[in-house]
Amino acid sequence: MDLRRCRSATVAAIKWLLTQQNPDGSFAPVEYGMATHNKLLWALNDMGQQPKAAQLAAWLREYALDEEGDFGGLVRPTPHDHYYAVGNAFLGCGAMRLGQFALAYPALGLLTSLQHPRSGGFLTAGPEATLVDEQDMVTTSLCGLACLQGGQLDAAEAAGRFLLDLWEAQPGGAAARLFLAASGDQPTPVTEWESGQGAWYAVDTNLSEQPYHAPALAAGFLALLHDASGTTDYLEGSHRYLQFLDSCNEDRFQGERSAWLAWAGALVFEMTGNANYQRNAERAAEGLLSMQLANGSWLKGTMGADLTSDVVEATAEGIIALNQVMRSMISAEE
Repeated sequence: MDLRRCRSATVAAIKWLLTQQNPDGSFAPVEYGMATHNKLLWALNDMGQQPKAAQLAAWLREYALDEEGDFGGLVRPTPHDHYYAVGNAFLGCGAMRLGQFALAYPALGLLTSLQHPRSGGFLTAGPEATLVDEQDMVTTSLCGLACLQGGQLDAAEAAGRFLLDLWEAQPGGAAARLFLAASGDQPTPVTEWESGQGAWYAVDTNLSEQPYHAPALAAGFLALLHDASGTTDYLEGSHRYLQFLDSCNEDRFQGERSAWLAWAGALVFEMTGNANYQRNAERAAEGLLSMQLANGSWLKGTMGADLTSDVVEATAEGIIALNQVMRSMISAEE
């Protein structure tokens, strides 16, 4: 794979992204709140834009962060209203990576309050949820990653065990469908949902345009958890989730659906040297590169919802994914 092309893509992306920053540190469109801002700290840090990231962090502390460690000053358009803590987790990860601890630690405190004390999963609906409510793969993977970056290894391992238990609880061994949400002290997959909500609850290997980012995020987080703890069960869990994705539709390598698959595949390739993961990461990265616009942006990310903020979120996501691919491929060569 031509890593110079990846580098050129990320440089073009950050140049466009910086045109969207306002003088006060926020990004346009400000009115979409969490949907606009959640991945920006991570992406800016990846591109060495710490001063710009610090401006955004200062704006978030002033206008978004509340006394509970929540980002109550940011509106949560769909799907962030459903996955309440996902945006918080992305902001927490970015703040930790930047060393913006006045933002990171309050955010982490809120996140850890949302972890089920017995299952280890994180509550999908956020602070208003009770222990009988749903926990899910995306929320748990990202909140677990934020805990890992914040040095909360016990909380991260509990999240990892939830993902392993959720896999084991899959009806039919996840042969055709992977259920993404669960309830209860021991994760019981949610297998029924209202019409039109399938993308929140399952990945179907017989259909296209599925939420492939969910098992990809689980795989990447579990790989990083293995790296931190040395526990082989987590790496085996990564293999299971990535192997499930191998059975999915080819459109998992196309455009916005490919970003987190590229990220996870690159991480696991770096740790294992497995050529299949290298091929998948490269195919996913190529799919992402093929959808980049001439101005350096991407139109829509994995959690896009047809908002004008989708371009900012998608561009930040593309930067995160491609930078991980470059880091992993270079590391594997050394």
